[in-house]
Amino acid sequence: MKINKILLLLIFFLGLSLRFFHLGQIPAILNRDEAALAYNAHLIATSGQDEWQVSWPLTFKSFGDYKLPGYPYLLAFLFKFLPENDFVTRLPSALAGSCLIIVAFFFARDILKVKERSALLMALLVAITPVFFFYSRIAFEANVALFLFVLGLYFLLKDKANFVLASSLIFLAILTYNTPLLLLPFIIFILIYKIGFKKIKQWLGPVFLLSIIFLWAIINFYTLATQKSTITIFGDPGVWEQFALYRSNLSGFWQTIFGNKYVFYLQILWQNLLKSFSIKFLVEQGGSHPWHALPSFGHLFYSVYFLAIFMLIDFFGEIVIALQDGSFNKKHLILLYLTIVALAPSVVTVDSPHATRSLFFFFMLIALCTMFIDKLCRILSKKSKWFIVFFLSLLTIESFIYYQNYFLQYPKHQPESLFVDYKNLIQEARSQYNDEPVAVIDPGGYQYIITAWYLKLTNEQFFATMQYQSADNINFYYGERLLNYHFIKNLADKNEKEKIVLSQESGLVKYE
Repeated sequence: MKINKILLLLIFFLGLSLRFFHLGQIPAILNRDEAALAYNAHLIATSGQDEWQVSWPLTFKSFGDYKLPGYPYLLAFLFKFLPENDFVTRLPSALAGSCLIIVAFFFARDILKVKERSALLMALLVAITPVFFFYSRIAFEANVALFLFVLGLYFLLKDKANFVLASSLIFLAILTYNTPLLLLPFIIFILIYKIGFKKIKQWLGPVFLLSIIFLWAIINFYTLATQKSTITIFGDPGVWEQFALYRSNLSGFWQTIFGNKYVFYLQILWQNLLKSFSIKFLVEQGGSHPWHALPSFGHLFYSVYFLAIFMLIDFFGEIVIALQDGSFNKKHLILLYLTIVALAPSVVTVDSPHATRSLFFFFMLIALCTMFIDKLCRILSKKSKWFIVFFLSLLTIESFIYYQNYFLQYPKHQPESLFVDYKNLIQEARSQYNDEPVAVIDPGGYQYIITAWYLKLTNEQFFATMQYQSADNINFYYGERLLNYHFIKNLADKNEKEKIVLSQESGLVKYE
């Protein structure tokens, strides 16, 4: 219907406006990962090398976290035509988040099989839900990967599937962030189940193609996988110590039965899974990372959370009934399966629940909320419009509170870890003390890349003067010197020649 197309465009422009309004100013400064993506993209665009002077790398070593190539190369391309600034750095994420709104509509209509009115509602929810809005305003590779992955999944699961296009989009998602790679084996299983286990000729080709993509990524991103293993519950030394303590508290028969790693890790995975569904994480506070959500806000609205949970309960109720008569709803099983496995990348990490690794999970919760509303509207029939009015009113109130805080309060109270004054301070230090040694108090060790970005250092300046510290116990590298700047943990580490000190607490100070 023409009116639905108009409404979809209005919803799209609403989401677009929210994502692009003061995009380069809120947040006020790039975080270290954004700056690493931006400056490495600058180096690629101007020299064809990353910050470690590796030519056209497949993975970017960066701090030692080995970033995937999708976002940096996309930025390098944009920097050929657009200014190298914070706005353009965040542009791919903002565009991906905006386009996800359109994808959500078609996903709801063609995969969830809801009415177009409900599909429009899903598009609206993606447009205004805090997590999709917040992530679209920061240069998150995960946000671009989410758009590519969901679009690929759409072409994979729709009635007339386009396996080549779907595989290509999923491949691009894997080149952008690691979560799609971890989810790919689960997606292969869904494809086989959807087509039918016995119809081997129909699913053999697509499965072979997706398997080739998976194996290629595993082989070529081995270094990244090795590094990322240190942040999982299976590779973290702290968790190993917890296991030793856990086992020592058991004895005899109980130690034999329960004192093994399988039981121990299953307990952690179960706890992480429950925390990922908790109202504290999803609605009230978000995770522990200050860059993943607005302070004192979660990732979803209360209204969305409860309706999604209701749909989950409904699904489980269907399964209980189906176990008795065998009449499983294939579509509902696939959606329930997708919702659970979407948490796989998050529940295995030490700092679970983790929002960035749960973006597809959030998308599935929006899908569940949409399905529940659609089902309720079918039940209520003519009275459904009153429910829709009530839900939209509630959503409007929640949105007003959230966006009022984001655009009015958040700029005044941004996380300390961002060090929002650093851009002005380092530029002031450059203009006033260009040839004098400057000590930068940098406990984290990442300010070197933010310095390089905001001073717009050429590749010659960077390569000639950049010095790194030795790798730490997780093989991360931190900046030590760049130009005339010495990056130190505290004031006691500066040498006698360094009379000028830049710090978050005192600003730019010259000692006599």
